[in-house]
Amino acid sequence: MQLKPGIKLLSEIEGVGATAEKGTRVNVRLNGWLSKGEPIDQNTLNTFVVGERVLIPGIEYAVEGMRVGGTRKVKISPHLAYQQTGVPGIIPANAVLIYEIELLGVE
Repeated sequence: MQLKPGIKLLSEIEGVGATAEKGTRVNVRLNGWLSKGEPIDQNTLNTFVVGERVLIPGIEYAVEGMRVGGTRKVKISPHLAYQQTGVPGIIPANAVLIYEIELLGVE
């Protein structure tokens, strides 16, 4: 699987259901960590339309091509996450993030 530059696929379990594509509404479960292992998002459920940039670009790009029931663990570079600003008190500036994404559904 080839992902956008700035996203590294660490592991993947392929699903067997519908495929997430740009413009589709998806339901995902997210678990996120800073690169040193500190948790930032744990068991968070999100519904969004792929490509509308509701979440950080790295997550949206990583979801594209996934099939329902599948999971991807990805390493996301700062330019596809929170860049130089970070999230005060939670995510430092220029942080590399690790996310495990489970695709629960595609509408």
